[in-house]
Amino acid sequence: MLAMIESINQRLTELIDCDIPKRLHSIEEKLDYINPKLMTIEHVDRFYSEVKTVLTAREACEYMGITDSHLYKLTSTGRIPHYKPTGKLVYFDRSELDDWLLRNKIDNKEQQEIQDYDTDKEQQHV
Repeated sequence: MLAMIESINQRLTELIDCDIPKRLHSIEEKLDYINPKLMTIEHVDRFYSEVKTVLTAREACEYMGITDSHLYKLTSTGRIPHYKPTGKLVYFDRSELDDWLLRNKIDNKEQQEIQDYDTDKEQQHV
């Protein structure tokens, strides 16, 4: 029994002294190899998402910064342009989302004052 305990103790000491640092170094080397590839994948993913013109519901939520439930309310009430090619899954045209997001522009106060001044000036010359 004592011999078995000494054997286990010796093996644990060997693992601590030798294997763990080697394994950590091996893991670090693999991470050094993987990290640039992940960066490339993230870059391609970002590029693809910027180029993609048809968005899923999840992508549309991320693009517009809204929750799934808010998007559901907008689609179910017909307040946002969307497509259901199979009758179930919902898709969105990115340019139509842009148009929808930018509708109902509110002019800032300074811009409105300039427009009012120009209108008053035109009316005085008439």
